[in-house]
Amino acid sequence: MKTFDFYDRGSNRPWINPLLTNAVIVGHTTATSTKLWMRAYQENTYRMVICPEPILADNEAATDWTPETRTVNGKEVFFLRSVSNQDSIREIPNALLTASSDLKYAHDITEVWEVTGLKPGQRYFYAAFALNRTIRKTPWEIIPNNQFNRFKTLNEVQESMTFGLFSCHMPYKKNSFDLVNIHMWDRFGDELDQRNGDFILGVGDQVYVDGNSKVSIWEWLRKNRKEFVQEVKQEDRVEVMRSWYRDIYRGYWGHRQLRCVLSRFPTYMIWDDHEILDGWGSYDAKERQNLLDSWWDWDSDEEKLSLFYQMYEAAKLTYYEYEHVHNPTTPDNQFDYAFSWGEAAFYVLDMRGQRDYTRTTDDRILGQAQMQRFKDWLESDTFKRATSVFVVSPVPVVHVKSFVVNYLDILALKDDMRDQWEHETNWVERDELLGAIFKAANTNGKSLYLLSGDVHIGAAFRMSHKKYPGTHVYQLTSSAITYDLPWAQASALAWAIKDHGFLQRDQDGNEPNVAFRLLMEPCRTNNFALVNVQKNDQNKVEVNWDLYGSAERNTSVTKLERLTLI
Repeated sequence: MKTFDFYDRGSNRPWINPLLTNAVIVGHTTATSTKLWMRAYQENTYRMVICPEPILADNEAATDWTPETRTVNGKEVFFLRSVSNQDSIREIPNALLTASSDLKYAHDITEVWEVTGLKPGQRYFYAAFALNRTIRKTPWEIIPNNQFNRFKTLNEVQESMTFGLFSCHMPYKKNSFDLVNIHMWDRFGDELDQRNGDFILGVGDQVYVDGNSKVSIWEWLRKNRKEFVQEVKQEDRVEVMRSWYRDIYRGYWGHRQLRCVLSRFPTYMIWDDHEILDGWGSYDAKERQNLLDSWWDWDSDEEKLSLFYQMYEAAKLTYYEYEHVHNPTTPDNQFDYAFSWGEAAFYVLDMRGQRDYTRTTDDRILGQAQMQRFKDWLESDTFKRATSVFVVSPVPVVHVKSFVVNYLDILALKDDMRDQWEHETNWVERDELLGAIFKAANTNGKSLYLLSGDVHIGAAFRMSHKKYPGTHVYQLTSSAITYDLPWAQASALAWAIKDHGFLQRDQDGNEPNVAFRLLMEPCRTNNFALVNVQKNDQNKVEVNWDLYGSAERNTSVTKLERLTLI
């Protein structure tokens, strides 16, 4: 019988790198709390320990010590017992312990702990250990590591802020398993360390479920569709598909370079199409069916549509399990969210969960409910009090020329073109979004910064609105950190970016409201960005945008340009 669950495929599932086994991602962090997401190697009951001092010295080995707890005067105390001398113990003062949690395969051996009672502006070190030790050589699941297993809470007064921005992590050549551009993660982490980085924004495509033909789960389904529907019951299919999506995350996040960054900087994430399917939400009904067509099997359109939506459900559940669960908490099935860092306010838009090109109303990308939540936030006290405001739009508002977007929709690349805000089917919703942004920024006398990824080009634009001539909205795009983009394709994308102009409006012939100007030469190579916010000598908030790009012919990374925006 054919195996459809990837948990059982072992070495038959090709990956150039080891799959993710155990790791921690530091998530949403405040002055007094943090979220710590962990994946373990095997089922067990686990706890985490968090301490303001290193748990072990740099020259000590975790294998020489066993983590234990005991109750003293009604309070649980964490201590270490020497392996070589059972009578030798070392109490770890001020250690915080999470509740114990059973990590099971049903949740892919993952858990997120929300840790409270922390102190502002404090560096913390963490580790994790198993309680059932009969099946283990060592109780440590995440060993104490003072270089990587650490994070810092917000200061009570945050005078300046530096955060990282990345998107589009696919460190393999498209149709092979040649590893490329993974050095970008090492440099990203080094720059964040040197600049005292506070946190990271991952603005989409943290994995590619279909980017590499060797491990594309959609390609695998297309080839095995007939057997799959014969062998797997309807009610079991989503759960089996989840094993495929989990396999993708474990493969793409198995790289040491990535794990070493996410383990020490609070990271906020949002999905884009490649966590689901290239161009998700930008197909019509016939195109959805065609995605699972094979030259030897063109029938069963209803069956193919059913599989299409079951794959989306599996993608959504796995996205929540691996990414969204360590973001700020939101209601069920809501992936857009807001958070604050010091005096800065952030809103992260979800451009995939509600996207539907075939929707007959003019809300195909964000949907009415999300648009209203965002407008309410623009009128909130959080927005009004903020000295700087950032909005994540995973797909840039300004990217390629409108005529290119709409012309290529007729010829080819339909899903890629419809994905863009500049596609004519999205103009009404785009104008509503920008109108609300400019109005709020103008009313409160501040600039606003849109942060984007997706397009495999680094770029920065300034936008202005004819109704609010004194107000500026900036768009800052960083993409891609590792994706292998051929130079000719990157050059074509750079050509398609217009250096100035207007965003087109609907077909009523009205004058465009929004003008834009390119602020820097587009970056054609792999890149990431660091954003610094501080007050200048005139006590005005200054935003510095540093884009770091990979060299064309070697593995060096250089700072391409600094833009200072006020």
